[in-house]
Amino acid sequence: MKLLKTYIILLRAINVGGHRKIKMADLKQLLLNSGYQNVQTYIQSGNVICVSEKEKSQIKQHIESLILENYGFEVTTFVLTPTDLQAIIENNPYVKQQAPIEKLYCTFLENQPDPESKEILLGFKTQDEEFIFDRSLLYFCYHKGYGKAKVSNPFVEKKLKIQGTSRNWKTMRKLLELSKQ
Repeated sequence: MKLLKTYIILLRAINVGGHRKIKMADLKQLLLNSGYQNVQTYIQSGNVICVSEKEKSQIKQHIESLILENYGFEVTTFVLTPTDLQAIIENNPYVKQQAPIEKLYCTFLENQPDPESKEILLGFKTQDEEFIFDRSLLYFCYHKGYGKAKVSNPFVEKKLKIQGTSRNWKTMRKLLELSKQ
């Protein structure tokens, strides 16, 4: 018998500006019907907590296929364990510097950027928009807020040529809390 594990799933670029719409109640039902257990969603930006006996790579592939089949568009999916998310939260250098929580974001990248692309993006770092790479993750501190940011998720994707999804710190902490219930 395989062990059931809890996962946090982040869907990239859904329900943004009225595009690529997926109702969270419908997604929850789709996942339940597909064998996932204890499915919860959090806000409309594509955050899911569920239980499965599958491995992370299997879940990524399965959910991406389910969304393509049922909604007709591709969605890059990021799958974390509560342990993964806990480590990301604990390792945020801006939390350690006591930056205001509402200014903090994380961008999850589909894979690790090459050194040249990283250097290009680092050229856009300013006092108002600080960020630090950690493998396939970027920690951000937007001192003037995300809404005024130049180095936003689409900008990062364009410069690195890698798909990613961003979450604010409140969402990250809430997802960790929900994953432990």
